[in-house]
Amino acid sequence: MSAKVCENTSTDDLDVKKTRAEENKGFLYAVLSALFYTVSLASLRGLTNYPDVSSDWSIAVKELTTVFCVAPFILIQFCRGKFRFPTWKVLFLITFAGVACQLVGARNHLVAYAALGLALATPLIQAVQLIVTSLFGALWLKERVTKSRLCALVLLIIAVWLLSGGNVSLDATIAGKPIRIGLGLFCVFLTALGYATQLSVTRKLLGAPKTTPEEEARSGRANEYLPTSLNMVAITGVGAVICGVCLTFERGTAAWFAPPAPCWGFVLTAGVANMIGFYFQTESLRRLFVLKQTMIANAQTITLTLAGLLFFHEKFTWTIAVGAILVAVGVAVAGMEHDNKSATETESDSGRA
Repeated sequence: MSAKVCENTSTDDLDVKKTRAEENKGFLYAVLSALFYTVSLASLRGLTNYPDVSSDWSIAVKELTTVFCVAPFILIQFCRGKFRFPTWKVLFLITFAGVACQLVGARNHLVAYAALGLALATPLIQAVQLIVTSLFGALWLKERVTKSRLCALVLLIIAVWLLSGGNVSLDATIAGKPIRIGLGLFCVFLTALGYATQLSVTRKLLGAPKTTPEEEARSGRANEYLPTSLNMVAITGVGAVICGVCLTFERGTAAWFAPPAPCWGFVLTAGVANMIGFYFQTESLRRLFVLKQTMIANAQTITLTLAGLLFFHEKFTWTIAVGAILVAVGVAVAGMEHDNKSATETESDSGRA
């Protein structure tokens, strides 16, 4: 009897080790995703020297880069009989996630920037997205919210403000305009809601990471078939259609080819980096809970700050140094906590209790 128990315990420990190896891989993918998204955003920042270029054009071309690169791969795999499409339910949900990300998230992101300014809108969006994602993870996906994760969440929210230079004051052009401020704050919330919805729906479709049988049953593991390539094409394709229609409606078809050559260079570079970052983001979501993935991906704030210091000659302050340290600590805390325990660790915890 005891030999059988030891055998089951050893099997459980082996399963946990395999799961933890996948978690570690997910951590690496989340960090790589943040790095490539930084390259994408830094490239798009080069468009600030071309104020006449439509933001709809930049988003549409950036997203079309992924569609044109990945869609042929899907077609080839399908013709060779190595690709099958998921159910209509999954296709509907991933399209819904794309609309949430692009129409609710990306479009309102631009309005928030215009209403509140970049310095104030950016930390607000990041902080609210962390909070909304944690709520979605706990209430809808039934993810565990532990003390260490709450600690990491608070650290990251404080770090976001510090990395923005502690800029909690309103710009002189905004002060005294309550309607504009209210519109900006509402768009901040919608932006965070859109991005959190896209991540949570994708996490739900990919299925919850395996923990204990009770937690797996409580989380409602989806077990749906969703290829990474199809997820990428669906989300970016929705964005290309939405922004492309807006661009054509507002400026006509000639606006697609109006921007000068340097703008194409910036946007295509951003598109390729965004495509790679999106791939790593999806693969990390296959292995991590959505809140954990979002917190780790917040390492992007450090790389964005470094890009601003090195390439855009932004001023270095003590708040940036402290904020970068807090981000590193918060990401480390989020990454070190495992979502499951081995039988040996469970017995050890029970003994301490």
